[in-house]
Amino acid sequence: MRFEKKFLLYSFIIIFSLLTALTGSILYNFYIKEKHFLIDKIKKDLEICSYKLNCKNIKIDFIEKKSNLKILHLYKTDKNFYMLFNIQKFKKYYLKLSVSKIYYLGKLEKLKLKLLKMFLLILFINLIITAVFIYILLLPLKEAYKINETFIKDILHDLNTPLTTLKMNLYLFRKKPDIKRIDEMEKNIRRILKYQENLKNFLSMNPNQIENFDIKELIEEKLKFYSSIYPDIKYENKARCNISINKNAFNSIIENIISNAFKYNKKNGYVKVYLENKKLIIEDSGIGIKNPKKIFNRFYKEHERGTGIGMNIVKKLSDELNIPIRVESKLNTGTKIILDLKNYC
Repeated sequence: MRFEKKFLLYSFIIIFSLLTALTGSILYNFYIKEKHFLIDKIKKDLEICSYKLNCKNIKIDFIEKKSNLKILHLYKTDKNFYMLFNIQKFKKYYLKLSVSKIYYLGKLEKLKLKLLKMFLLILFINLIITAVFIYILLLPLKEAYKINETFIKDILHDLNTPLTTLKMNLYLFRKKPDIKRIDEMEKNIRRILKYQENLKNFLSMNPNQIENFDIKELIEEKLKFYSSIYPDIKYENKARCNISINKNAFNSIIENIISNAFKYNKKNGYVKVYLENKKLIIEDSGIGIKNPKKIFNRFYKEHERGTGIGMNIVKKLSDELNIPIRVESKLNTGTKIILDLKNYC
């Protein structure tokens, strides 16, 4: 939560500051433009007044002609603005029309006040926009935080079961050494190593060296192991094919699929592994999948057990190995995971 508050505060300050700076810049440019426009208006008013000589707020005077003076040029002094005009009847004099700077400064103050009100209004709007934007930005962050929190809890929960069993078997083994206890401890160590391997694959999908091996032996090893954990589930292995592939990656794919086939099976169910037209099919008589299209999504799970990364890892690794994968499933009937090994078998 402290991270969220810090992110919220920093994001708010940055976004609000940028919007405020942008607003200030736009209004300042507008002010400069209006200031020039006001000067041009004074000049225009003086030019118009030179024709009718009866103008409000404009003072009329005559000055002697000098070489350094220019007609139709707006001069600025501390007290006023003025312009000089030629007069046909008075060749030695210029017509001088001036307007007090108080008039100009009054107009400028009105403009400043108007822009200040506009700035405060836009500032308030920016405040609302920033708050809404931060809220929208925070929603996926909160969701990601929640997913990560659940993910960590699930990992700890999944690790807790084999660790507790391992600890108990170790305690009993010290009291009375038994070969069965060693087998149980080995199983639980292997389950822990499986979680470790999944996490490694989840964090890094880098391929390892290619090896040649028979998939039947690798699959048989997995089936025997999970059959010892779920003794009521029968299995059948008819998959035989020599392939040259990234063995570690392929091992992770098979491990996750077979693990799920046993874990989510029914009592006295079965797991069958066989090849059909160079397609490796892992079939089970389990509870099925409600949303097969979502099964490869990261963190997606339909049950309390598991972390929701196993099948996501399967999909990523199968894509890396160029093995098309497909899921067929019916609720309360079973599931088929089909791996197309045409590039290897």
